[in-house]
Amino acid sequence: MTGTRRGADTMTRHRAPAGYRSRERAHTAGSTCWVAATLVLATAAPAAAQTPPDSVRSDTVPLLLAPLAIAVERERSAPPPIGALTVDPKVLRRAQAPDAYRLLRQVAGLEVHDQGQGPGYASNVSMRGFTSDHSSDVLLVIDGVPVNLPAHGHVEGYADWNVLMPSSVSSLRVLHGNASPLYGDFALAGAVEVFTRADAESTEASVGGTSFGDVQGSFTTGRRAETNGLFFGLEGRRDEGWRNGAGFWLGNALARGWTQLGEGRLEGGLSLYQSDWDSPGFVSIPDFNAVQFDDAFDLSDGGRSRRAMAHARFSQPVANSAFIQAVGWALASDYSLFLHIPGHSHDGTPGSIQQSGEWDDRTGFGGQVEMGLATDNGDLVFGLTGRSDDVRYRHATTLAREVVNPEVGLDARHLAGAAYARWRFTPTARLGVDLGARLDVLKHESLSDFDPDAGWISATNSVFAPKLGMRYELSNRWSVSGTTARGFRSAVGIIGDPTREPYLAWSHELAMARRGEGWEAELTAFRVDVDNERVFDPITLRSSAAGGSTRQGLDLTAGLDLPRQIRADLGATWNHARMSGPYVDAHNDHPHDVFSPVTPAPAESPAFELHVPGLADWRGRLGISAPLTESIEALMRFEAVGPHVPIGEPSVQTQTYSIFDVGFSWATGHGGTLDVEVGNLFDVRHVELRSSGFVTPGAPRALRVQMSFDSLSF
Repeated sequence: MTGTRRGADTMTRHRAPAGYRSRERAHTAGSTCWVAATLVLATAAPAAAQTPPDSVRSDTVPLLLAPLAIAVERERSAPPPIGALTVDPKVLRRAQAPDAYRLLRQVAGLEVHDQGQGPGYASNVSMRGFTSDHSSDVLLVIDGVPVNLPAHGHVEGYADWNVLMPSSVSSLRVLHGNASPLYGDFALAGAVEVFTRADAESTEASVGGTSFGDVQGSFTTGRRAETNGLFFGLEGRRDEGWRNGAGFWLGNALARGWTQLGEGRLEGGLSLYQSDWDSPGFVSIPDFNAVQFDDAFDLSDGGRSRRAMAHARFSQPVANSAFIQAVGWALASDYSLFLHIPGHSHDGTPGSIQQSGEWDDRTGFGGQVEMGLATDNGDLVFGLTGRSDDVRYRHATTLAREVVNPEVGLDARHLAGAAYARWRFTPTARLGVDLGARLDVLKHESLSDFDPDAGWISATNSVFAPKLGMRYELSNRWSVSGTTARGFRSAVGIIGDPTREPYLAWSHELAMARRGEGWEAELTAFRVDVDNERVFDPITLRSSAAGGSTRQGLDLTAGLDLPRQIRADLGATWNHARMSGPYVDAHNDHPHDVFSPVTPAPAESPAFELHVPGLADWRGRLGISAPLTESIEALMRFEAVGPHVPIGEPSVQTQTYSIFDVGFSWATGHGGTLDVEVGNLFDVRHVELRSSGFVTPGAPRALRVQMSFDSLSF
């Protein structure tokens, strides 16, 4: 099945909608002073310094704390004593996955609910009991640049993970929860921090495809010297899609480099991303049950997304036990999105649909400055971060991508600054303490095209977030750890109503871990209490307030070395997430009327009896790798996903499903590797996402093949 492509009028359809007047978005003198005061020396997105990613020393503080490394190499923060997963970059580059979200599902075990509407229509990454609409509750940071977009009209914190280019990754780590003082907004459920390669010793390439006619390829090269280095990478994909009207293409380019300046190190880079996609639309429940997936609502559905990100970082050792580093970044992005939004009749059943058009154009910049000091039994870190974003958002009813009725036109400004501190120390030989705190100040401003006489609406919120973590080594292999931390996230719809209070959450974790030869395991109990929450429906684009919620559960990860060099990795998560506050309309007080309201839950179904929607009750996964010969390795991956209550359907639960993938990896010699995989081997029909009576169906069985070369010569 191939996707239907649009004709020569594609560029015309992306033009700015008529009826919206342009506006000069100059900051006032007061705002300029506010930014200058907030961004003292440069500020936002930690690329903090402590431990070099490829050489972790353990001689400073035995057993407990990864020490502060005073070095000129690129550094990253040591995680607090919480669940943290570091992914081998080689595993990441070889993984066979149709998009960046399912790539992280495979290699990092993240729960992903695919939206299935094209690469720019961000999917949901769920962690620690959070549905994370369009990945908004999970912070993605690449080379210190935050990917999540503030003051966003679709959903606050919108994050398109397709800007991640796997072939460029040098390190990737997943932090569960909000216990790290280095991250603030959008790290409510956790953070994924990625560093890309600043140089390369060889030229690498890969090419692959699927049984649906999809093709992809990557090329990287560079050089490495004693005092400097360069890296350049390209990556492209062209998917036909397994559903009618589901084709897309995307491309990523990255240029990076570093040089030694005296005892310091300067590095930086520029990344470019663009995608263009068709959207097949959502499938009604009757059509899903009848296995009718190919009738797209409208072949004019789709979109385009572009982003350019630049960053620079300088680190300098000070004396023998301290360092200072500064990071600066800037981005420019725009996207246009056209999608038929399902409607509902008066009795609540699925009904009429209409095409919705969205446009987002923005520029942003920010940075971070940090100082650290190594002590005899730990280290101290102090930092300032901040960012400024200038946004133009429009929303309209459209027909074949032409504006029929302009509905929302907003200019918005997002200004944020934070100060944080962290002290890691060992009061006894076996006890490690991680004590931190963070103070965030956020200012939002909004101006509507449709009510210009009202002027700019402005509001400022401050959040103080203490962080405490402890780890006690019971023996050389067994340890117990725990954290208590406060976190926050800016509210959905704040682009039009800056007075909305941010989500506030207290998170608690208690874990028992075992490390050693033969096997390792970690069992974590977690609980998160959230206030001021709002639930966003990604299908109908409607939002409502949940008031409060409680998310708690258990998370298990384990690895086992078996005979014949067989390796088994497993994980399981159980979630018990419930509403704990009144379920009311979120938008009656909205001054700019950005979103349509939803009907409150009836009195006989109080909110505290409702599940947190969109989150699976449980999930399990198992991966096995088994060498068959010296050059061939067999791979198996099994995933089982429990039921969840869809958004907008509090009395419904989806069915449990399981997916089984098999494949092999063959080292062909001379740096070549052939990877073959059959995804969804048993062709299980399953629901990736269900909301308000419509679903995104999961992908059927597919053959994926990739040939990669670690070292090429010309």
